[in-house]
Amino acid sequence: MCFPLTSIHKKQIVAVTGLMLVLYIIGHLAGNLFIYGGVEMFNGYANKLKSLGPILIVIEYALAAIFVIHIVLTACVVYENIKARGGLNRYAVDVPSEKRSLATHIMPYTGAYILVFLIWHLFDFKFITAEGPLGLYGVVIDAFKDPMHSALYIIAMCCLGFHLAHGFQSCFQTMGLNNNRLMPLLKNISVFFGVFVAAAFSSIPMYVMYGLK
Repeated sequence: MCFPLTSIHKKQIVAVTGLMLVLYIIGHLAGNLFIYGGVEMFNGYANKLKSLGPILIVIEYALAAIFVIHIVLTACVVYENIKARGGLNRYAVDVPSEKRSLATHIMPYTGAYILVFLIWHLFDFKFITAEGPLGLYGVVIDAFKDPMHSALYIIAMCCLGFHLAHGFQSCFQTMGLNNNRLMPLLKNISVFFGVFVAAAFSSIPMYVMYGLK
């Protein structure tokens, strides 16, 4: 046992922290879309966040803690499930692959890519000094003018979309909202949400490379 918690408690904490991260993703996406408003609007948004000072630092540490808890407990739940079924081979027999969605199949890989991407992303845009007349807006534009940079970002957003498509509906299942009438709707909402988030984030590098004049 990874922690002195029952399996259901771990799953509930994973669900709650996952929903918290979803709220952050929505807010982060809304802020990123200010780039379509140009230099002043995007930098104004960035400066507004920076002006929060200690409040922003507290929020960032809280988000980091939520993220770590989500990852660690998810790993614990997966490990305990595999162990309870007698290992990877037994797990594969107990859960036929044809009954599992693509998003479920690739969850470990999308999660790993997102983790690596997040570290890179922080050093790419967070832990930098935005100099020059264009400020942070200029940093983003210069980064996404590089096709490889944009491609890695878009792959990460596709991974995030797959992750959300599976994780969002799983949160509701964990909370007990898994009746036969409601689950098809929640699955459709989850898939739509995952696709929307991936497309909206990916539109930014596409806009820089092909639409920005």
